[in-house]
Amino acid sequence: MDTYCEQLVKVKKGAKFYFGIIGIWFAVLLVSLLAFLFLRILSAVIIVAAGYGAYYLCGFLSVEYEYIITNGTLDIDIIYSKRSRKRLATFELSEVESIDKYKGESLDKNRYKKLVFACNKDDENAYKFVFNGDSGLAVAVISPDDRTKSEVVKFVPKFVGNNAFKA
Repeated sequence: MDTYCEQLVKVKKGAKFYFGIIGIWFAVLLVSLLAFLFLRILSAVIIVAAGYGAYYLCGFLSVEYEYIITNGTLDIDIIYSKRSRKRLATFELSEVESIDKYKGESLDKNRYKKLVFACNKDDENAYKFVFNGDSGLAVAVISPDDRTKSEVVKFVPKFVGNNAFKA
């Protein structure tokens, strides 16, 4: 029987997001002013190009994460502005060594070969998944909902699944 489960997590927009938007559009305004003052002939083209570039860059500030479980494989994607998708990581759930509540602690970059942080920074429901794959230890911090948790428990080893998602 095939199993498929997906979950979309929207990243909260904080001060960093709004300062990024303001900074990008301030740069467009500055480039437009300089183009109008010094390059009057090309100023219209430069202003339009700067505006389009700012619109394109602002799209990378709006971020969502998607968790997809397909037959025991966890795929983590990042989605920029609902128009561009990139695969961050793919893990076999059978290779999970532990699932622990993530309490905001820093992760040792020397210990893990791969670090994937795919949820809101201050999420109370975030969990740390430690995987042992071909390239060594990897960790993914995600915020699964109840349906995703129940699908994860089906595929992780029994000794991990018995203690997974306990507060």
